Amino acid sequence: MIVCQLAGFLGSGKTTLLIRLGTALGRAGRRVAIIVNEVGEVGVDGAVIESNGLRSVELTEGCICCSLSGSLQNTLRQVSTEFEPDVIMIEPTGLALPNKIKQIVRTSMIGEDRTFTICLIDAFRAPKLFAEAGAFLGRQVDGADVVAINKVDLVSQEVRDQVEGTVRGITSSTPIVFISARDGQGIEELVGMVEEVL
Repeated sequence: MIVCQLAGFLGSGKTTLLIRLGTALGRAGRRVAIIVNEVGEVGVDGAVIESNGLRSVELTEGCICCSLSGSLQNTLRQVSTEFEPDVIMIEPTGLALPNKIKQIVRTSMIGEDRTFTICLIDAFRAPKLFAEAGAFLGRQVDGADVVAINKVDLVSQEVRDQVEGTVRGITSSTPIVFISARDGQGIEELVGMVEEVL
């Protein structure tokens, strides 16, 4: 079993990608469990995920890498024993740091050290986000096993190259894939990467 988290700012396409990945892995015969961290009292992402035929558990009222870390640990253990999934997918809030979540996963899943983190970057908003919150976004990128530059269907090749260059300035070795979670472009490559870890 692996724990796959989707890091990225609010609006980067995490829920759309989660649905695409979860559905593709399910079609490939994998048992998938999903944990969603919502900030508000009403779980919008969980409802969207379930409306697409996937089951999810929601953790609300805080961030899973901070105030809800104990809840995440308990939920991971419960989901692991009750459902015995091949993949537990976690969609944290946009302000979560991948390395903190990896640490919580390692503490929760005794003897289980297989995590896979996808950092999702919105290509359309990336230039502005890197200018305004570059240090924080850099920490999200730094904690990733792969960086998925999303919404490439909405930007020019010049913007794609600019975003890739910015990511390469943070990490020269982390794989980068270009995707459109909305239309499915590049999703098979990400599914293949998750399958390799299984």
